[in-house]
Amino acid sequence: MTTKLFALFALLAVAAGCTNHASPADRSIESTFPVAPRVASLPKDFRVVAFNVHMESGPKIAAAFKADPALRDADLIFMEEVHREGGQCSGACELGKQYGDYALFAPGHVNGDGTDGVAIVSKAPILHAEVIELPAFNVHMNGGRRIAMAATILVDGAPVTVYAVHLENRLNVRDRRAQMTPVLLHAEAQPNPVIIGGDFNTSPFTWIAHIIPILTTTQDDRFEELVRSHGLDTPVAESGATHRNLAMKLDGIYTRGFTTTKFATADGVGLSDHLALWADVVKKN
Repeated sequence: MTTKLFALFALLAVAAGCTNHASPADRSIESTFPVAPRVASLPKDFRVVAFNVHMESGPKIAAAFKADPALRDADLIFMEEVHREGGQCSGACELGKQYGDYALFAPGHVNGDGTDGVAIVSKAPILHAEVIELPAFNVHMNGGRRIAMAATILVDGAPVTVYAVHLENRLNVRDRRAQMTPVLLHAEAQPNPVIIGGDFNTSPFTWIAHIIPILTTTQDDRFEELVRSHGLDTPVAESGATHRNLAMKLDGIYTRGFTTTKFATADGVGLSDHLALWADVVKKN
Protein backbone atom coordinates (compact mmCIF):
# COMPACT_ATOMS: atom_id res chain seq x y z
CA MET A 1 0.00 0.00 0.00
CA THR A 2 1.31 3.45 -0.86
CA THR A 3 1.94 6.14 1.72
CA LYS A 4 -0.73 8.29 0.08
CA LEU A 5 -3.34 5.53 0.34
CA PHE A 6 -2.45 4.89 3.99
CA ALA A 7 -2.79 8.61 4.72
CA LEU A 8 -6.14 8.72 2.92
CA PHE A 9 -7.65 5.99 5.09
CA ALA A 10 -6.25 7.53 8.26
CA LEU A 11 -7.81 10.85 7.27
CA LEU A 12 -11.14 9.18 6.57
CA ALA A 13 -11.10 7.57 10.01
CA VAL A 14 -10.54 10.93 11.70
CA ALA A 15 -13.15 12.69 9.54
CA ALA A 16 -15.75 10.03 10.29
CA GLY A 17 -15.19 10.42 14.02
CA CYS A 18 -15.11 6.62 14.37
CA THR A 19 -18.91 6.49 14.39
CA ASN A 20 -21.34 3.97 12.98
CA HIS A 21 -24.94 4.31 11.77
CA ALA A 22 -27.77 3.68 14.21
CA SER A 23 -30.37 0.96 13.64
CA PRO A 24 -33.81 2.15 12.49
CA ALA A 25 -36.74 2.19 14.89
CA ASP A 26 -39.05 0.99 12.10
CA ARG A 27 -37.64 -2.17 10.52
CA SER A 28 -40.72 -3.12 8.53
CA ILE A 29 -40.51 -3.98 4.84
CA GLU A 30 -41.83 -1.32 2.47
CA SER A 31 -44.01 -2.95 -0.23
CA THR A 32 -44.90 -1.33 -3.55
CA PHE A 33 -47.17 -3.43 -5.74
CA PRO A 34 -48.83 -2.55 -9.07
CA VAL A 35 -52.58 -2.76 -9.60
CA ALA A 36 -51.97 -5.72 -11.91
CA PRO A 37 -48.76 -7.71 -12.51
CA ARG A 38 -46.91 -7.27 -15.79
CA VAL A 39 -46.49 -11.05 -15.83
CA ALA A 40 -47.81 -13.79 -13.54
CA SER A 41 -44.44 -15.56 -13.58
CA LEU A 42 -40.99 -14.80 -14.91
CA PRO A 43 -40.13 -16.87 -17.99
CA LYS A 44 -37.70 -19.76 -17.87
CA ASP A 45 -34.94 -17.46 -19.15
CA PHE A 46 -34.63 -13.92 -17.82
CA ARG A 47 -32.20 -11.17 -16.83
CA VAL A 48 -30.99 -10.55 -13.27
CA VAL A 49 -29.27 -7.33 -12.15
CA ALA A 50 -27.35 -6.54 -8.96
CA PHE A 51 -26.66 -2.83 -8.49
CA ASN A 52 -25.45 -0.73 -5.56
CA VAL A 53 -27.29 2.52 -6.37
CA HIS A 54 -25.27 4.70 -3.98
CA MET A 55 -28.26 6.31 -2.20
CA GLU A 56 -29.46 8.04 -5.36
CA SER A 57 -33.06 9.20 -5.68
CA GLY A 58 -35.78 7.05 -7.19
CA PRO A 59 -36.21 9.22 -10.31
CA LYS A 60 -32.45 9.06 -10.99
CA ILE A 61 -32.42 5.28 -10.54
CA ALA A 62 -35.38 4.83 -12.88
CA ALA A 63 -33.82 7.16 -15.47
CA ALA A 64 -30.55 5.19 -15.35
CA PHE A 65 -32.33 1.87 -15.89
CA LYS A 66 -34.36 3.26 -18.77
CA ALA A 67 -31.31 4.82 -20.44
CA ASP A 68 -28.99 1.81 -20.26
CA PRO A 69 -29.87 -0.90 -22.83
CA ALA A 70 -28.40 -3.63 -20.61
CA LEU A 71 -30.69 -2.69 -17.72
CA ARG A 72 -33.95 -1.42 -19.15
CA ASP A 73 -35.49 -4.86 -19.68
CA ALA A 74 -34.26 -6.46 -16.45
CA ASP A 75 -36.74 -8.93 -14.98
CA LEU A 76 -35.33 -9.24 -11.45
CA ILE A 77 -33.28 -6.53 -9.73
CA PHE A 78 -31.33 -6.61 -6.48
CA MET A 79 -30.30 -3.19 -5.14
CA GLU A 80 -28.12 -2.07 -2.27
CA GLU A 81 -27.60 1.33 -0.64
CA VAL A 82 -31.22 2.12 -1.45
CA HIS A 83 -32.25 5.27 0.40
CA ARG A 84 -35.63 6.23 1.86
CA GLU A 85 -35.98 9.76 3.21
CA GLY A 86 -38.24 9.84 6.25
CA GLY A 87 -41.60 8.30 5.45
CA GLN A 88 -41.26 8.91 1.73
CA CYS A 89 -41.16 6.36 -1.08
CA SER A 90 -37.75 4.66 -1.28
CA GLY A 91 -35.62 4.50 -4.42
CA ALA A 92 -36.92 0.97 -5.02
CA CYS A 93 -40.51 2.12 -4.52
CA GLU A 94 -40.05 4.84 -7.16
CA LEU A 95 -38.49 2.37 -9.60
CA GLY A 96 -41.37 -0.05 -9.05
CA LYS A 97 -43.95 2.67 -9.63
CA GLN A 98 -42.33 3.90 -12.83
CA TYR A 99 -41.96 0.40 -14.26
CA GLY A 100 -45.18 -1.05 -12.88
CA ASP A 101 -43.16 -3.68 -11.00
CA TYR A 102 -43.27 -5.24 -7.55
CA ALA A 103 -40.74 -3.64 -5.19
CA LEU A 104 -39.68 -4.42 -1.63
CA PHE A 105 -37.32 -2.31 0.47
CA ALA A 106 -35.90 -3.34 3.86
CA PRO A 107 -34.16 -0.61 5.90
CA GLY A 108 -30.76 -1.61 7.26
CA HIS A 109 -29.53 1.45 9.13
CA VAL A 110 -30.17 5.14 9.67
CA ASN A 111 -28.54 7.61 7.29
CA GLY A 112 -29.28 11.29 7.85
CA ASP A 113 -33.03 11.83 8.07
CA GLY A 114 -33.78 8.48 6.45
CA THR A 115 -32.57 4.91 6.10
CA ASP A 116 -30.44 2.88 3.72
CA GLY A 117 -31.16 -0.73 2.92
CA VAL A 118 -31.60 -3.49 0.36
CA ALA A 119 -34.35 -3.98 -2.19
CA ILE A 120 -35.81 -6.49 -4.63
CA VAL A 121 -37.71 -5.39 -7.73
CA SER A 122 -39.50 -7.95 -9.89
CA LYS A 123 -41.75 -7.96 -12.96
CA ALA A 124 -43.56 -10.96 -11.47
CA PRO A 125 -45.43 -10.93 -8.15
CA ILE A 126 -43.38 -11.25 -4.97
CA LEU A 127 -45.22 -13.90 -2.95
CA HIS A 128 -43.34 -13.84 0.36
CA ALA A 129 -40.50 -11.88 1.94
CA GLU A 130 -38.49 -11.85 5.14
CA VAL A 131 -35.45 -10.08 6.55
CA ILE A 132 -32.39 -12.06 7.63
CA GLU A 133 -30.33 -10.39 10.35
CA LEU A 134 -26.60 -10.73 9.74
CA PRO A 135 -23.84 -10.84 12.39
CA ALA A 136 -22.65 -7.37 13.38
CA PHE A 137 -19.03 -6.22 13.34
CA ASN A 138 -17.86 -2.91 14.74
CA VAL A 139 -15.75 -1.43 11.93
CA HIS A 140 -15.43 1.86 13.86
CA MET A 141 -16.63 4.18 11.10
CA ASN A 142 -19.47 4.23 8.62
CA GLY A 143 -20.69 0.78 9.66
CA GLY A 144 -24.14 -0.31 10.70
CA ARG A 145 -26.72 -3.06 10.93
CA ARG A 146 -26.42 -5.45 7.99
CA ILE A 147 -29.29 -7.47 6.60
CA ALA A 148 -30.34 -9.63 3.70
CA MET A 149 -33.84 -9.91 2.30
CA ALA A 150 -35.24 -13.21 1.07
CA ALA A 151 -38.27 -13.36 -1.21
CA THR A 152 -40.24 -15.89 -3.24
CA ILE A 153 -41.19 -15.32 -6.87
CA LEU A 154 -42.45 -17.60 -9.63
CA VAL A 155 -40.17 -18.58 -12.50
CA ASP A 156 -41.64 -20.73 -15.26
CA GLY A 157 -44.64 -21.17 -12.95
CA ALA A 158 -42.65 -22.61 -10.02
CA PRO A 159 -41.30 -20.93 -6.85
CA VAL A 160 -37.75 -19.59 -6.69
CA THR A 161 -36.13 -18.09 -3.59
CA VAL A 162 -34.13 -14.91 -4.19
CA TYR A 163 -31.92 -12.85 -1.87
CA ALA A 164 -30.69 -9.26 -1.84
CA VAL A 165 -27.56 -8.91 0.30
CA HIS A 166 -25.24 -6.09 1.38
CA LEU A 167 -22.28 -7.09 3.54
CA GLU A 168 -20.14 -4.81 5.66
CA ASN A 169 -17.08 -3.10 4.26
CA ARG A 170 -13.64 -3.53 5.86
CA LEU A 171 -14.04 -7.13 7.01
CA ASN A 172 -11.40 -9.80 6.65
CA VAL A 173 -12.04 -13.23 5.18
CA ARG A 174 -13.14 -14.95 8.42
CA ASP A 175 -15.62 -12.23 9.43
CA ARG A 176 -16.99 -11.88 5.90
CA ARG A 177 -17.63 -15.63 5.82
CA ALA A 178 -19.41 -15.38 9.18
CA GLN A 179 -21.60 -12.50 8.04
CA MET A 180 -22.65 -14.34 4.86
CA THR A 181 -23.27 -17.72 6.50
CA PRO A 182 -26.88 -17.04 7.67
CA VAL A 183 -27.87 -16.33 4.05
CA LEU A 184 -26.18 -19.49 2.79
CA LEU A 185 -27.77 -21.65 5.49
CA HIS A 186 -31.19 -20.18 4.70
CA ALA A 187 -30.65 -20.86 0.99
CA GLU A 188 -29.39 -24.39 1.70
CA ALA A 189 -32.67 -25.16 3.48
CA GLN A 190 -34.85 -24.09 0.55
CA PRO A 191 -36.35 -26.80 -1.69
CA ASN A 192 -36.53 -24.27 -4.53
CA PRO A 193 -33.91 -22.99 -6.98
CA VAL A 194 -32.03 -19.98 -5.59
CA ILE A 195 -30.56 -16.70 -6.80
CA ILE A 196 -28.47 -14.49 -4.51
CA GLY A 197 -27.35 -11.05 -5.64
CA GLY A 198 -25.75 -8.08 -3.98
CA ASP A 199 -22.76 -6.08 -2.86
CA PHE A 200 -20.49 -8.40 -0.87
CA ASN A 201 -17.70 -5.84 -0.46
CA THR A 202 -14.98 -8.34 -1.40
CA SER A 203 -12.37 -5.61 -1.75
CA PRO A 204 -8.75 -6.60 -2.46
CA PHE A 205 -7.60 -5.76 1.07
CA THR A 206 -6.83 -7.30 4.41
CA TRP A 207 -7.80 -4.82 7.12
CA ILE A 208 -5.81 -3.98 10.24
CA ALA A 209 -8.25 -3.00 13.01
CA HIS A 210 -10.94 -2.57 10.30
CA ILE A 211 -9.28 0.70 9.25
CA ILE A 212 -5.89 0.20 7.59
CA PRO A 213 -5.88 -1.71 4.26
CA ILE A 214 -3.15 -4.07 3.15
CA LEU A 215 -3.36 -5.11 -0.49
CA THR A 216 -4.26 -8.79 -1.00
CA THR A 217 -6.03 -10.94 -3.57
CA THR A 218 -7.85 -13.43 -1.37
CA GLN A 219 -11.18 -11.80 -0.52
CA ASP A 220 -13.24 -12.65 -3.63
CA ASP A 221 -11.64 -16.07 -4.20
CA ARG A 222 -12.17 -17.22 -0.61
CA PHE A 223 -15.71 -15.83 -0.60
CA GLU A 224 -16.62 -17.70 -3.76
CA GLU A 225 -15.16 -20.90 -2.27
CA LEU A 226 -17.55 -20.43 0.65
CA VAL A 227 -20.53 -19.93 -1.66
CA ARG A 228 -19.70 -23.07 -3.66
CA SER A 229 -19.28 -25.10 -0.46
CA HIS A 230 -22.99 -24.47 0.19
CA GLY A 231 -24.07 -25.89 -3.16
CA LEU A 232 -24.29 -22.65 -5.15
CA ASP A 233 -22.71 -21.79 -8.48
CA THR A 234 -20.54 -18.69 -8.97
CA PRO A 235 -21.28 -18.04 -12.67
CA VAL A 236 -20.10 -14.41 -12.81
CA ALA A 237 -16.75 -14.99 -11.09
CA GLU A 238 -14.99 -13.62 -14.19
CA SER A 239 -17.06 -10.41 -14.32
CA GLY A 240 -14.04 -8.22 -13.66
CA ALA A 241 -14.35 -4.95 -11.76
CA THR A 242 -17.78 -3.91 -10.48
CA HIS A 243 -16.53 -0.68 -8.88
CA ARG A 244 -15.09 2.38 -10.56
CA ASN A 245 -12.15 2.69 -8.15
CA LEU A 246 -9.10 0.42 -7.97
CA ALA A 247 -10.74 -2.15 -10.28
CA MET A 248 -12.46 -3.72 -7.26
CA LYS A 249 -14.82 -6.68 -7.73
CA LEU A 250 -17.34 -6.13 -4.93
CA ASP A 251 -20.62 -7.45 -6.35
CA GLY A 252 -21.82 -10.91 -7.28
CA ILE A 253 -24.68 -13.12 -8.46
CA TYR A 254 -24.85 -16.72 -7.21
CA THR A 255 -27.31 -19.41 -8.33
CA ARG A 256 -28.60 -22.91 -7.73
CA GLY A 257 -30.78 -24.59 -10.34
CA PHE A 258 -29.93 -22.16 -13.14
CA THR A 259 -27.60 -22.01 -16.10
CA THR A 260 -26.03 -18.62 -16.82
CA THR A 261 -25.71 -17.94 -20.54
CA LYS A 262 -24.25 -14.43 -20.51
CA PHE A 263 -23.07 -11.83 -18.01
CA ALA A 264 -21.33 -8.46 -17.95
CA THR A 265 -21.26 -5.12 -16.20
CA ALA A 266 -23.20 -2.03 -17.27
CA ASP A 267 -22.37 1.61 -16.69
CA GLY A 268 -25.86 2.64 -15.59
CA VAL A 269 -25.14 6.08 -17.12
CA GLY A 270 -22.76 6.83 -14.27
CA LEU A 271 -25.44 6.59 -11.58
CA SER A 272 -23.19 5.07 -8.91
CA ASP A 273 -19.62 4.43 -7.86
CA HIS A 274 -20.50 0.79 -8.63
CA LEU A 275 -21.18 -0.71 -12.02
CA ALA A 276 -24.36 -2.72 -12.47
CA LEU A 277 -23.73 -6.47 -12.72
CA TRP A 278 -26.16 -8.41 -14.90
CA ALA A 279 -26.63 -12.05 -15.87
CA ASP A 280 -28.96 -13.88 -18.25
CA VAL A 281 -30.07 -17.09 -16.56
CA VAL A 282 -32.12 -20.11 -17.60
CA LYS A 283 -33.96 -22.27 -15.08
CA LYS A 284 -32.95 -25.91 -15.28
CA ASN A 285 -35.62 -28.56 -15.71
